[in-house]
Amino acid sequence: MGQINWLEWRDFFSRRKGRPVPGLHAKRDALRLPPSVARSLAIFQLGESGGGTVVEQARKSRLPGVDAHYAEAMDLFVREENRHANVLALCVRLLGGELIRKNWTARLFVFTRRLMGLRLKVIVLLAAEVVGICYYHLLATRIPPGSVQDWLNELVADEKSHLYFHCRFLQSQTPGRWRQWVFVAVWRSVMFAAAIAVMIDHRAAMHDMGLSRLTVWRRWMRYSRLAERLVVQPPAICTLRQLELPLA
Repeated sequence: MGQINWLEWRDFFSRRKGRPVPGLHAKRDALRLPPSVARSLAIFQLGESGGGTVVEQARKSRLPGVDAHYAEAMDLFVREENRHANVLALCVRLLGGELIRKNWTARLFVFTRRLMGLRLKVIVLLAAEVVGICYYHLLATRIPPGSVQDWLNELVADEKSHLYFHCRFLQSQTPGRWRQWVFVAVWRSVMFAAAIAVMIDHRAAMHDMGLSRLTVWRRWMRYSRLAERLVVQPPAICTLRQLELPLA
């Protein structure tokens, strides 16, 4: 397995860091959505905030394949997640909702990450990317065209690159069959727990927007297996420009 060029990832994120956050002048075009949708996005907004501890761990890490460029890329990734928090805050306000300061699933994710080393932290982050990609996409398909739908689709595109970023790191940390077996066991457990927690916490919004639990679950599991394959069965040739993950 060749050395991963983290400088390329740092430059990739660096090119996107100057993107402005949409302004509050956006059309108030989605206010008729059920209040549960604003509440749901407020929970995700809380989850997109923070992330400084994983950056510090990346800087201090002595894991094989981790260098200063990876730490810089991780820092830029976290900043992009913080931008997502700002975008979601705008979505919540346009929907007539209010931001929240605490939530049990957000606290659970934060508490879990703080107990973990870098590898397990990235697995938890990867689970969050899978959940976000699928949920934002499905929600966007149920929202009338306008600012909120556009912003959700933008988040989906960003999260796809985040997914691959984390998969590349985990790929570098799982050489050999037995390490891959361990990863698969841990990954499936973490993803299952994350999906159950989100399914419970966002059930009202799913119901109100006509998203069946089975549809959401199947989408999560499909993307979970895709992420798993990217770690243990990476494509022979795969660059940032060739990345094209299915959404259908």
